[in-house]
Amino acid sequence: MYDHNNMVRLQDTTKNGKERDWKGKKKRSEVVANHYEAGKLLKKAERMYECANVLKFKQQDETLKLYQAYFCKVRFCPMCAWRRSLKIAFNNKKVVETVNERRKVQWLFLTLTVRNCEGSELKSTLDDMTKAWNRFTGYTKVKKSVLGYFRALEVTKNRKDNSEWKGTYHPHFHVLICVPSSYFKKKELYLKQSDWTSLWKKAMKLDYDPIVHVQKVKPKESLDLEVIEKDVR
Repeated sequence: MYDHNNMVRLQDTTKNGKERDWKGKKKRSEVVANHYEAGKLLKKAERMYECANVLKFKQQDETLKLYQAYFCKVRFCPMCAWRRSLKIAFNNKKVVETVNERRKVQWLFLTLTVRNCEGSELKSTLDDMTKAWNRFTGYTKVKKSVLGYFRALEVTKNRKDNSEWKGTYHPHFHVLICVPSSYFKKKELYLKQSDWTSLWKKAMKLDYDPIVHVQKVKPKESLDLEVIEKDVR
């Protein structure tokens, strides 16, 4: 990004001083736009090629703040997905702060996975996961322990040449869960790793044990936008 009046390279950094990867996101958007173009989806491809080409800033104290930009809003645009994830993370941060002010609660990060699938199976797998989630949240053990949650779906593609899963897709849920402050102290509330696994296995109707990860969110992490941003990249 450049200020064309003075030809000075502008740098967008996080509060921790880490540079945000605008260039990398733009390159990935161009790659996806190429695929859209090859598929004759020319209007969407053109919008994606132009995505974030124009960014306007306003001076705010000693820094510049982005106040106007053009984003293509194509569903699978990496640039727009990144910006959308930052907005969602910011909103979640505000929700967490408000809940913490009003009630004494704890927070968990839960990741629910299934085995990788081929591209032709992806839609049906996602449908099965959505139905399974509805069953999962309806179980008595979950309803008793969970006060609320935010769920995000992530789908990654395996590109490792030496992997038997090369070219397959890995859909999984990331869930931020709010539990009572007594969650870790009361037997009737606490769910072990094995409990989360067996409940997800049951909900998905699987004949294997899925990989499920759960961890307590530290106080600073629950309010740290950068931690959430790192998870959604």
